[in-house]
Amino acid sequence: MNAMTDDKASITFRLATEADLPTVMTIVAEARQFLHDREIPQWQGPYPTEATFLADIKQRALWVAVRAQKVVLMMTLLHGPDPNYSDIDGEWVQPTSEYLVMHRIAVTRTVAGQGVAQAAFAFALQQAQVLKLVSLRFDTHELNTGMRHLASKKDFTFCGTVLMADGTPRVAYEKLV
Repeated sequence: MNAMTDDKASITFRLATEADLPTVMTIVAEARQFLHDREIPQWQGPYPTEATFLADIKQRALWVAVRAQKVVLMMTLLHGPDPNYSDIDGEWVQPTSEYLVMHRIAVTRTVAGQGVAQAAFAFALQQAQVLKLVSLRFDTHELNTGMRHLASKKDFTFCGTVLMADGTPRVAYEKLV
């Protein structure tokens, strides 16, 4: 377990358990609605499903952020290589497979804009360092201005476009750790 503090309250990150799945799925539903309301076609189908997160839990890859004893954010952190990142229309900052990937990150709407996602990015970068990896990568939908703004704010480099397994394009970012 690892704790980080932002300006307003202590945020603790821990690996998720199956007991967290109902809260994780509530956060996903909120994120899905938030994206829908902004006409961002990300997470508008069945993905991600509870089975997706159960698999993440079994891989010890699903993390949750806890603030005031409530889960307020979830994200998946996986060691590269990510098959979706093998072909990029652009160029990665560094070419090795020694990177951490951040996927499926979402925050509950009650704490949106309060620095929780920023703390998650800092935690993910810290985890990459602990694992002695070279960088942190993530992707998002081109219209997801919130994630793109956060990437810029946290000094990630825009690297180009990658295709997901279903063929949908995503803009890709990377930061050396």
